[in-house]
Amino acid sequence: MTAARRSAADRRAQLVEIGLELLPTTPVQELTIDEVARRAGISRSLLFHYFATKRDYYTAVTTAAARLLCDHVLGPAGGTPGTGAHAGMLDRFVQWVETYRDSYVAFVGGASGGDPWVAEVYTDAREELVDGTLAAVGLPDDARHRQLVRSWFAFTEDLVVGWTADPSTMTRDDVLALAADVLDRITSRPGSSAGQ
Repeated sequence: MTAARRSAADRRAQLVEIGLELLPTTPVQELTIDEVARRAGISRSLLFHYFATKRDYYTAVTTAAARLLCDHVLGPAGGTPGTGAHAGMLDRFVQWVETYRDSYVAFVGGASGGDPWVAEVYTDAREELVDGTLAAVGLPDDARHRQLVRSWFAFTEDLVVGWTADPSTMTRDDVLALAADVLDRITSRPGSSAGQ
């Protein structure tokens, strides 16, 4: 009876929320529609009334997770980054990967593995994080600086994913310091604004 009272938008939101609740332990591509439907108290066929295909559902969950990632890393919406804001952003990014490592690795793997729907969501999220980093370190938003920060993000992502797999390689503080140092070096080189 409760199922009948929910609007389509409410039901879709509930199903996405269930997917998000499962993400810390289950990469999105491994979510089973039967388990999601069971947790929602609906039939599998009713779930497909709200999401036409399994991929549509996975895309909705992945998009919602990427939104949460960006909101978590960048801080309150509409906030203006201040001095040292990139240190807080970096710390929150590490925290996210620590918490959702398997799902994050699957997200990155799906994007690099040529899955177009994951790649699009990943690219959008990465570019939003690049925007936030440029603002936090006070760099102009031009092609050169975007490429520098994009490359730094790829390095940092690989560093953090590797470290969370084997935390004995360095301390968390070392990870943060190394990533911050690399960002400082590539964005403060003479000619980082005008070229060499």
